[in-house]
Order: sequence, then C-alpha cells, then structure tokens
Amino acid sequence: MTNASTSSYLLAALLLSSLPLGASTVHAEGFWAHRIGERIDVAYGDDPLQKMDVYVHGQRVGEPRYFDVDPSPRPTLVWIHGGGWVAGDKSTQTTQLIPYLQRGWNVYNINYRQGPDTEPQAVDDVMCAYKFITEELNKFGQPTDQVVVSGASAGGHLSLVVGLLNTTGEHPCRSNHPPRAVVNWFGITDIEMVDEYLDEAMPQQNYARTWAGNVADVAKVSDAYSPMYLISDQAPPIITVHGTDDTVVPYEQGESFHSSLNTPNELVTLEGGNHSGFTEAQYQEALQRIFAFLEDH
Repeated sequence: MTNASTSSYLLAALLLSSLPLGASTVHAEGFWAHRIGERIDVAYGDDPLQKMDVYVHGQRVGEPRYFDVDPSPRPTLVWIHGGGWVAGDKSTQTTQLIPYLQRGWNVYNINYRQGPDTEPQAVDDVMCAYKFITEELNKFGQPTDQVVVSGASAGGHLSLVVGLLNTTGEHPCRSNHPPRAVVNWFGITDIEMVDEYLDEAMPQQNYARTWAGNVADVAKVSDAYSPMYLISDQAPPIITVHGTDDTVVPYEQGESFHSSLNTPNELVTLEGGNHSGFTEAQYQEALQRIFAFLEDH
C-alpha cells in the first residue's frame, strides 16, 4: 500500500472515530461502505490529468495496514466522466459508482486530458487508462474478462470508443482484453452530426467544434472517433440509456447507433427525459435493465 493510500485510510478511520455516539446507527443494518478501500489519483501517465481513483472491496482492519483488500474475483467497472471533452472531473462522479459498489464490483474512475482543441487526447487517454487497468487486474489476479466500461455524455462516447477500438480498431494502447460490455448513458455516437445540430441549436455551446478546434477539423475527427463508424461484427454487447427530450446530445444519436448494431445491444428509451434529467422511476428502470443486460451478456 502506498503512503498516500495509507494516509487516506488513516484519515477515514479518524473521521469515523470522531462521529458523535449513535450518529451512524440510523438505518445501519445494511451498511457496506466500510468494506470499500480507495486509492486516489493513481497515475497512468505523466500528465497531471492522467489519473484515476480506484475503489476495491475488502475489510477495515485498523492499524498498521488499516485496510485489507479482498482477493476474491470480482467484476470491474471503468467509469469515464462527461463534460463535452472540454470539462468535468472524476471527483464529481462518486454517486454514479454506488450501484456497482453495492453489488460487489471493483471500480476505476478515470480522468483524462480535456479542453479546447485537444482532440484526440481524450481518446488516447481512455484507451491507455483501460490498458493500464487490465494489466493491473491481471497482476492482482482479478478477471480481465469481466470489465465493463461506462460513462455519460462525452464519457458515454469515450466508453463506446474503448469498447469498439479494443475489438477491431487500431490504437497503440489497444488491450488484449476487450471490455465484456459497454454501458452508455446518452453518449455522442456521431460527432459531425452533433456539431451540425449544436451549430444550429446552440452555437455558443458547440462542445464538438470546441474539442476539434475548428469547423474544418470536425469531419476528420468524426470519421476517426465516432462510434457510428467503428461498428463491427466483433463489437461488445452495448446498452444505451437516452432520454427523448435531450437537447445536449439528441436522442437520435442513440437511436441511429443501435439501429446499426448487429451484436447484442439494447436501447433504453426514457420518454420525456433530458440530459441526465430522469424521474426516480426512470432511473430505477434504467439500472434494472442495465444489470439484467449485463447478467445476460
């Protein structure tokens, strides 16, 4: 265990010990978070943004180690944040990871280089992060054939790219262990079409053109990194959640993409949902269908 991770476990122990008596006893019967250990800002590259947080199952054991990792084989989630490839941070994504942690998954939550005129750095980073993760899983004796990649919005796009480029695409960081499946939350599937839509609907918020650098480069970026153009007969199972009233990434992105897939796939259509704005019932439906899909594939 690194000094940084030891410090984080020590801090957690001190915080827990400082709670008022009885403060954590309400509804504690199913409490499980004490079984989660974390490693924060694990570097997978030299850039300050090439870092990830790792959440693993185990047991708090107190000093001097504070946490023992459970070596039992578990599925792994790789989560990629959104933000139009120009913004966002892993630190805001913790709640997205809870459904997987509750079910006993280990989780990697990654950052990547982003900003105006930075393509294709985000793609390169998530590909290299994924390869780093599969190598680490192999090193720790965790299954490399039980890795699911997921993300929302631009993170959904990047999760699809990881799934598709690791099956039939070409990339220096292509892994020998492609994802078992991809869970795409309203991700971009055709960059050029999104650029055209945003140029008309909200030109001041055209994140696709901002990422590409200028209008002349959009088509080139789209041809190389749009999931729509990376589809093959070896594509992993893919499930997408998308609201019909999404004005940031139009619902048609998911609809067109899934109509082009001929490998196991499912489009979860949430009527009236916008860009991550769903009802409680819709979120429950989406998660139930995601885990049913993953169980079947």
